[in-house]
Amino acid sequence: MDRIFPSHDQSLDERWKFLFWRLGCALFAALAFQVGWTLLSEALELGVLDASRRYQVAIAAAFLFSLLSLLLLASSFWKIKNWLLGTFQRIERHLSHWGKLNLVGLLLINSILTYWLIEASEGFFQPYWSRLSSLVLIALLGIPFVRSFLRVNHPAYALGISLLISTILLQVFSLLTKVSTYPFTLEWSEASRYYYASLFLGERIYGVKTAWTVLHPSRYLLQAIPFLIPFSPLWFHRLWQVFLWLGISGITAFALLRRFGKGMPPWMWGLGMGWLFLYLLLGPVYYHLQVAIFPLLLWFRPSAETKVAKSVSVLVLVLSSLWAGLSRLNWYPVAALIAVILYLLETPYHGSFWRYFWRPLLWTVVGVAVALIAHWGYVQLSGNPPAWFGTSLSSQLLWYRLFPNSTYPLGILLASLVVIVPMSLLIYVRYGQDFTTVHYWRWLGLLGILLGLYLGGLVVSVKIGGGSNLHNLDAFWIGFGVVFVALLTHNVAADIPHSEGCSKPFGLANFLRGWHGRAALISTLIMPGLFLLSSLDPFFRPDWVATEKALRRLQSLIRDVPVDQEVLFISERQLLTFGYLRGVRLVPDYERVFLMEMAMANNQAYLQRFYRDLRGHRFALIINEPLYITTKGKPLRFGEENDAWVERVSKPLLCYYKPIQQGRMLLMGVEIQILEPRARPSEGCP
Repeated sequence: MDRIFPSHDQSLDERWKFLFWRLGCALFAALAFQVGWTLLSEALELGVLDASRRYQVAIAAAFLFSLLSLLLLASSFWKIKNWLLGTFQRIERHLSHWGKLNLVGLLLINSILTYWLIEASEGFFQPYWSRLSSLVLIALLGIPFVRSFLRVNHPAYALGISLLISTILLQVFSLLTKVSTYPFTLEWSEASRYYYASLFLGERIYGVKTAWTVLHPSRYLLQAIPFLIPFSPLWFHRLWQVFLWLGISGITAFALLRRFGKGMPPWMWGLGMGWLFLYLLLGPVYYHLQVAIFPLLLWFRPSAETKVAKSVSVLVLVLSSLWAGLSRLNWYPVAALIAVILYLLETPYHGSFWRYFWRPLLWTVVGVAVALIAHWGYVQLSGNPPAWFGTSLSSQLLWYRLFPNSTYPLGILLASLVVIVPMSLLIYVRYGQDFTTVHYWRWLGLLGILLGLYLGGLVVSVKIGGGSNLHNLDAFWIGFGVVFVALLTHNVAADIPHSEGCSKPFGLANFLRGWHGRAALISTLIMPGLFLLSSLDPFFRPDWVATEKALRRLQSLIRDVPVDQEVLFISERQLLTFGYLRGVRLVPDYERVFLMEMAMANNQAYLQRFYRDLRGHRFALIINEPLYITTKGKPLRFGEENDAWVERVSKPLLCYYKPIQQGRMLLMGVEIQILEPRARPSEGCP
């Protein structure tokens, strides 16, 4: 390990140690002051500062810790710094005897502190700067363990490794916050996903044959797997979804390094796996889409020579394209394009243009054709009208969301460039002197594919209903990630011999020669964590008394409905899926997520059928979120989506139905409103 992290002079090591000590003390002082100030403001607002001993002690302790941290910071500039240096050395000598226990200590400390960061993310650490400071402080505390376990000489390397480990644990805990026994939805569309997954086994679950989901079939096929276990509870399905995020992202990261990471030392393999895992979750690239990619990375060989290898490659391409056809419209060509990217990276240019490119062109045509056939077959088998599957093509495009806006403050363009630019600079630092070893047609092919995927992702991102993060650029992130890893690890087939400088093995030292290389490396390493910190939520702790009361109230109202009448659950349909409510026949129509899709697409055929059912008082009761008739417009977050719902769903609903007395349930998750038919419709109803 010492050969990987070369030694350096003692004075440089000491300077790094004092730099980290000062940074840690400054961050701890700022965070302690933040906690004290927050508590003081809260106590003054409640008017309990003079009477509450708990507030007084907590505030005093926070400010005292802040003051002590500032004193320790100042001490590093005095003669006492020699004592501090000796303390550092004694700690490192002591930890060096722990061996592999250092890893246990690192994981234990990181787990405790990252859990605490998540729990306080809506309290003390709600400001972004405090979250970032906390993550850096956690990484600083892990440096001694990293240095002792991996025998890392350079403290800067140790900080990078410690920060990566802390970010991975933070990501895992962040996903686990979505696991709960709470029966109601945790966010607007969260529990709807389990209902759509259940439709593949609808006859067994609901006692009636149900049409399959129109939206994201491949995702809900994966989420349907737990339904094969009879009576599997809601919390298990939430845990399964976390497993899909972690497991499939891990498999894709492994597949990338298995293909392009040959010759990398084990420690770098592990770090690469960790960073790629975070990179895939940055957008994120949804797990069901990755299923169309990792088989290609593992088994597709563009220049296979034996019949068996060729057959396996063709089979993998066909199966991946089939899966892509069950995913999303803009993903139909992605499996084939990833195959072409692998071909351009691994196959030297030979002969004429057509001789080199006829196979990639054929794969693209075949891949898209197979995806279209898969889509057509699913439409025929799903039990839904074919017209419902093309609504995304008629949805409104909101181009302003490419730029900073209320829905996504960074804007899609700026946020994506924040990720792309440092990674591209890192590619240049690693490969810039040897670009001429690869034929320009191959570079143009790679650039053309990536540019096409990027522009296509931008278009999808600005569709109404999107634009709040980078996940609609998922096809680009996959393609760019493959090219990035291949170039960084120097696993690109050359057309002419490489220069001596570029043929050196992959290592961090390759990027530390100039300031631009160091800046690109640091930016690339920390980027996933910067995006993650903005989306933290604490573990959900519901009011169980209110929850049980709401369930009893719902069950009581349903019990009073005549047997021959229907109850429509626009929202909270998972209450039927998992048996929280009894004696309710499923009404498959008008579930909230799909109704919103139809409203955004302004599908009049679907909406007019909805209005006819409302006019005819088809439903004895309707369960939904509280309805509002106020439009928001562009200035507010998801303003256009809100307005589409208000104009095409809320107002028509309130024309023919009204909230029943005491029919609004105030829960900690999403509120519920119960509506009953009006005796007379309001004026101007559709």
